[in-house]
Amino acid sequence: MKNITQRTITGAVYVLAVIFAIIINPIVLAIFFGVISIIALYEFYNNSKLSQISPLKPMGYLLAISTYSFFALKAFQIETKYSITISLFLCFAIFIMELFRKKENPFTNIAYTILGVVYIIIPLGLTNFIVNPQFLPNNFIPIILLSVFILAWCNDTFAYLVGIKFGKRRLFERISPKKSWEGFFGGVVAVQIASIILFKLTNSPLEFFDWMIIGAIICIIGTFGDLVESMFKRQMGVKDSGKILPGHGGILDRFDILFITLPFIFIYLFLRLN
Repeated sequence: MKNITQRTITGAVYVLAVIFAIIINPIVLAIFFGVISIIALYEFYNNSKLSQISPLKPMGYLLAISTYSFFALKAFQIETKYSITISLFLCFAIFIMELFRKKENPFTNIAYTILGVVYIIIPLGLTNFIVNPQFLPNNFIPIILLSVFILAWCNDTFAYLVGIKFGKRRLFERISPKKSWEGFFGGVVAVQIASIILFKLTNSPLEFFDWMIIGAIICIIGTFGDLVESMFKRQMGVKDSGKILPGHGGILDRFDILFITLPFIFIYLFLRLN
């Protein structure tokens, strides 16, 4: 009972924090997802140590900050040549710094240092563009990004509920033994229904077909995103990526669907609306 109460309270706080961060204004959004991305990167590096991997954490954090700054500044149409220059410099400086560390598996350390930025920082940095997919001055459409989160939560919830009740055929047993095809299709149906509701209730540049495509991306690519994070945890030998969200694990656990999904949604919106 205590665990259920804890999960409910933590889940409610998490959902409300995401909603308010998205809808208030683009500055709050940029700061919120910047902080979230650094916490997620910390979890990624911290778990990597469990497999005897030693990322260059200080350099990785600097690269993360400069890379995320590039996305945030670009979204606000502010000069970004310095942030992208710093990111490129840091990216290749990591190779040189590893020479002086005398650690085992140096290229694995380099790879994980940069991989954390690619896997976490770039997708969350794209949130700054998804609220303005047409790149118009002073344009802020939070409902698109908020809907992505709503659909992701919907997919998570109904895939779990249907999987628990009816799941028999394993979806990807080698990586995640509990996921089932029945749960996957339960999530698909729920997300498509939710997409229709969002289309009817919201005012955005997206048409009905766009909502169906975004829903499909979240269901299909999001499932792969979930499996990718499960693959990472399985390699590291951990159940949860962290403890920052009592009853829910870490930031990586809560955003696993979105790390892979957000780039695909950004690409779709960019090609569709520009």
